[in-house]
Amino acid sequence: MTKKFGTFKGVFIPSTEAILGTVLFLLLPLLTADVGLIPVIFIIILAHTVTFSTAFSLSDCATNLNTISGGGMYALSKKSLGKAFGGSIGIQLFIAQAASIGFYCIGFIEPLQPIIAPLLQHIPFLSEVAGASALVQKQVLSSIIFIIFFIIVMIGADFTLKIQMMILFILASSIITIFISPLTNLYHNNKAVFETIPQINLLGNRPLTLGLFFFSFTQFFPAVTGIDAGVGMSGDLKDPRKSLVRGTFTAIIITFFVYLFSAFVYSLINKNVLITGYNGSGPLGILLTDLLGLKEQFPSNILGIIVLIGILFATSSSALSCFMTAPRTAQSLARDNLLPRAINFLKYDFIKRGNEPRFASLLTFVIGMSVIWIGNINIAAMIVGICYLIVYGWVNFAAFLERISGNPTFRPTSRGNWMISLYGFVSSLIAIILFNWLIGLIIFTSQFIIFKLILRYKSKKKLEGVWWGVVFEFMTRGLKSLKKIVQGAKNWRPIVTAIAFNGKKNCPQQIANLADKIASFKGLVNMNIIFSDQSEVEEFNATRYSIPLGFIVNSNPTSGILSSIQISHPGGIIPNTLLIEYEKELNTTKIVKTLLRLEKNILILKNGEHLSSFTHLDIWWKSEMNGNLMLFLAYIIYNSVSYISRQDITIRIIYVLEPEEKESDVLSEFKALLLKSRLKGDILLEPYSKEPIHKTIERVSENTSLILLGLPGTFIKEEKSKVFNFDEYFFDRELERYDNHPPILFVKSAKKISLVED
Repeated sequence: MTKKFGTFKGVFIPSTEAILGTVLFLLLPLLTADVGLIPVIFIIILAHTVTFSTAFSLSDCATNLNTISGGGMYALSKKSLGKAFGGSIGIQLFIAQAASIGFYCIGFIEPLQPIIAPLLQHIPFLSEVAGASALVQKQVLSSIIFIIFFIIVMIGADFTLKIQMMILFILASSIITIFISPLTNLYHNNKAVFETIPQINLLGNRPLTLGLFFFSFTQFFPAVTGIDAGVGMSGDLKDPRKSLVRGTFTAIIITFFVYLFSAFVYSLINKNVLITGYNGSGPLGILLTDLLGLKEQFPSNILGIIVLIGILFATSSSALSCFMTAPRTAQSLARDNLLPRAINFLKYDFIKRGNEPRFASLLTFVIGMSVIWIGNINIAAMIVGICYLIVYGWVNFAAFLERISGNPTFRPTSRGNWMISLYGFVSSLIAIILFNWLIGLIIFTSQFIIFKLILRYKSKKKLEGVWWGVVFEFMTRGLKSLKKIVQGAKNWRPIVTAIAFNGKKNCPQQIANLADKIASFKGLVNMNIIFSDQSEVEEFNATRYSIPLGFIVNSNPTSGILSSIQISHPGGIIPNTLLIEYEKELNTTKIVKTLLRLEKNILILKNGEHLSSFTHLDIWWKSEMNGNLMLFLAYIIYNSVSYISRQDITIRIIYVLEPEEKESDVLSEFKALLLKSRLKGDILLEPYSKEPIHKTIERVSENTSLILLGLPGTFIKEEKSKVFNFDEYFFDRELERYDNHPPILFVKSAKKISLVED
């Protein structure tokens, strides 16, 4: 059985040791001497607000779950943002964690190298390296330390955490040594190291500018990004819901005060002793260990030795923390089937019945060792730092979305707030810009590519997680607002209910395709398919349809249609258009009359089985009543097809002249209409002829993709109402004349639609 850990050992120790790293011992003294105590306090507080907000967001996500798997921040992000988005975060997090180990190993050797360099002459292998460049020497020594850490981690998490408990004691001793050091009488180059409190360095060595403040902020900020070390142990905790929250907050609070008090101690150091010059924007100075007498004779160097040991163990503990969490992130990604199949073995342990991520540790070893030998460590360190910031930003964003989604299932026991999470997200983005906006943009782009690949190959092209709830929340709020707004002619758009019939002779896919082109780009569409029996529904393949799809089982399709078009709709968005395919068994005239009485437009597709493209549209214009709607539909189809498939579409407006009409007058009217309405189309005028209209249409539009034609019949007035009048027997016979035509969309507009906004 795998051993589980509690809050102190599993979360507090890794987080605390990762936060109290080399920045505390090597960088903070220089920053305090350079900009002064007051600005440094503001920097520490500002940096910790990001960490505190991230901790609140972690608490929101963690306390809302009953079970938390391994992977730390990846596991929490996946639950909220879904597999695709969470997977892209997890992959980025794993690479950052693995690469960090190499940096910490270099940081371990940095203060040690000058001390042990003379000893290398007596070691056969390293004596050759000693003659090489300092960088190569540092890389070899870092690699040796890296291998030692690797061996420790391969033994197991329990052994590693026992070592870290010892490191915590040594680290605490070093910090206490720094705190009491002002009480000693230390000198460096015959100058007193510490000033008295009245001479405290409040405002720094040079005038503070906004640029210098933010530069110092970016130098300090990596110190507070260590909470992932504890969170990454989520899969190895007895009670991750409680331990992640308590351990993370305790680590942040304690280290926050450690940094504040350390800054106060460093402000007592004589800045003229500490700072020796500047390299670009950054200060250069004496190492803290040297100021504390490391190079003096024993026992005068005891303080320097203790602090040196603290620096070494601080970097080693950070490396061990990342060496534990990085493989666990990779193992969780593999177990969730989000990695390529070739590396799915990362989910296993090569020791029989073992549960340690030892295969993943091997991959971590390769990445970390590569970083040591990469050469330009500064650029790589910046990339890793930005990766961590992006992960923290997304964790905050996940909690923000959970809060605003209003999902009833989101019931965290923590007392977070959406404004805290939003602050954490925005501040992470700002920090990325301060670090390097170009590298940040490149990393965001790479994450987006990973997200798209996972979405396509691992998530069936569908988002999961909180996104539905967020969209639903905004949608319902918008729908409530719509009730208070008059739509008017300006905002008219098609809200289409499409109804098709299941059967060999019917063409529901063509109806769906047409409805999608009419409404998906500029309006809304939902579709229903009528079945005569429930067994047909069970056999139906709905995966081919990209629009919302419903099923109606009704042996009387006419009554099914009439019922469906009169039901209420959520939010008050009521369909204004019905699209059906022509079917002889339907009582079409009854449907048309009912629709027009309800002031809904009716579109009837005939010969839909031949509808395969929308490259050529012919509008047969008779009057503005139907003509305006047909022109509007053609414009929307044009935009939909152009937007989705980038195809060119030809639209023709065809008009058959009456005996008394002049071609030039009619042409001018159409051109004026198109110009005024800012719509495009070729105008084709057919001379007056006694040829039946269906014959003319067949001759002129024989090669078109879709014909738009007004539905036969006219409006007549009866007292105060309008009634659509036509001969029902004649209606069916009239439509049968178009059996051999290309696909035809018969259009009947319930009211005149204005093409021009005055």
